[in-house]
Amino acid sequence: GCELMYPLYDVMKQQVLSQSYLQADETPIKVLDKNKKGATHLGYYWVYHAPLLKMTLYEYQPGRGRDGPAELLKNFNGRLQSDGYVVYESLNNPGIILLNCMAHARREFDEAKQNDVARATHVLEQMQLLYDIERKAREGKLGHLQRYELRQEESVPLLQGLEQWFKENI
Repeated sequence: GCELMYPLYDVMKQQVLSQSYLQADETPIKVLDKNKKGATHLGYYWVYHAPLLKMTLYEYQPGRGRDGPAELLKNFNGRLQSDGYVVYESLNNPGIILLNCMAHARREFDEAKQNDVARATHVLEQMQLLYDIERKAREGKLGHLQRYELRQEESVPLLQGLEQWFKENI
């Protein structure tokens, strides 16, 4: 049955990889070891989400190294958003523009409150303003162009201010 699905998987892979924006992440999964009854080893599902298509491609790899994503993304051209895992930085594909995940960055500043409450709190407050803009877009059911315009008008100045603040304070 699985072999009959390969053509569908190939079409899905082609559609996902043809997008100009993908989100990527990897997640561990226990895999039964066919050589040892009842035993498992750790494998990984590499997940590639194409938000504009609302499609997600899953690719199994036995490890968390760069070979799997490097092969899958070798011809990808566009923006790739991830959690900043070093493998994505090592893909050696000039067609990829890496984007980091704000939620992962936010987590680091939340943890930094233990060391520097004032500066970490300032960054978290600025991030909250960015989240408020995204909430406004979502609640307003804005289309892609409208979201872009809102972000240019409201988010870009916040990000520029944050960039300047980082240069002066970090």
